Amino acid sequence: MNKYRKSEMLKTVKLLEEANDTVGINIGKSEWNDMIDVLTQCQEAAIILGEYLETLNGDARGLVAILEDYCETIYQMSIVREESPCRKLSKKIRKQLLELQNGIQYNLPEDKKEIVFLPYKASMWDSLESVWKEADADDNCDAYVIPIPYYDKNPDGSFLEMHYEGTQFPAYVPITHYDKYDFEARRPD
Repeated sequence: MNKYRKSEMLKTVKLLEEANDTVGINIGKSEWNDMIDVLTQCQEAAIILGEYLETLNGDARGLVAILEDYCETIYQMSIVREESPCRKLSKKIRKQLLELQNGIQYNLPEDKKEIVFLPYKASMWDSLESVWKEADADDNCDAYVIPIPYYDKNPDGSFLEMHYEGTQFPAYVPITHYDKYDFEARRPD
């Protein structure tokens, strides 16, 4: 599963709050099927967030329970379909989302920065080395050095020869091969 940053979790909760407010305002004014679609999307987002939180340490377990209650409340709202009970459920959802937001904000650790250095020539490493050393020494940061290949070009612009200098860096620099780091899943800072 992809890494889900604390800031993204808070954005997700904010979107759920906005959706809840939209449903609360439009109860009785909009087509009920439109409201069901919004509630379904909210439930799907809550499930994704909950599945990720289950992979974290014990601090997140209580947040999963809040999300389970939230999904149950959404379900209740979808079957009630009456304005007054739906408004009460909307208020309950607002409280659940506030509790979830506070739990994420205050109970989960701050995001650890993930920084990737992408040098292509080992001879130019000295220009990045001091910055890498600072990042590597920082406890709130994971630093990766991923040398990337480069090509010589023919006069017509076509590629001639590929060069990869990952084995030419100083021995104290941990090298990650460019094929072994999943940028899409890891989403470095």
